[in-house]
Amino acid sequence: MIDTGTELDRYRPLLRLHVRQLQLGRLYRARFDSSDVVQESLLRAFKGIDQVRGRSEAEFVGWLQKVVAHTVIDLVREHSAAKRDPGLERTLCDAVDDDETPLGAYLTATEPGPSAQAVRKEELLCLAAALDRLPEAERDAVIAHYILELPLAETATRLGRTTRGVGGLLFRGKRRLSALLAAPEDLA
Repeated sequence: MIDTGTELDRYRPLLRLHVRQLQLGRLYRARFDSSDVVQESLLRAFKGIDQVRGRSEAEFVGWLQKVVAHTVIDLVREHSAAKRDPGLERTLCDAVDDDETPLGAYLTATEPGPSAQAVRKEELLCLAAALDRLPEAERDAVIAHYILELPLAETATRLGRTTRGVGGLLFRGKRRLSALLAAPEDLA
């Protein structure tokens, strides 16, 4: 079992490899430096090392990989939150009064309870694992368009493809993603 940060640091190459496997291609590299992801993951692992339940090397490595996945998810969330305009935030009364605003979208944006947060984290881990299984071009397109919410034209520009080409990548990527998420036990 690992007791110190120095011993934990020997896993740096393994985490670097895992980050590469989780990479979002060119789009990912443009936004997040993989060495920063590894460093942040090691810091989180050091702080949470007392939470490790497994005793074997394999269980510990599995835990480290989850730390990396959570770090990547948090970075994507932070990036998405940074794009939001606080001036666009509205109250519930505003949303109810405006017929054009879907109320469901407003309600789902509120903070869920602890059990819902746990379920959401598990779903996000499943999504990250499913995205990791997509071919790189499809993964880049799906993340740019559906997660980062870039318009189709901007997604195409950033990926260096035509809008029609990106449309095909999105179609295939979404189909594969749906199939992967339909059988989450295969993602483990």
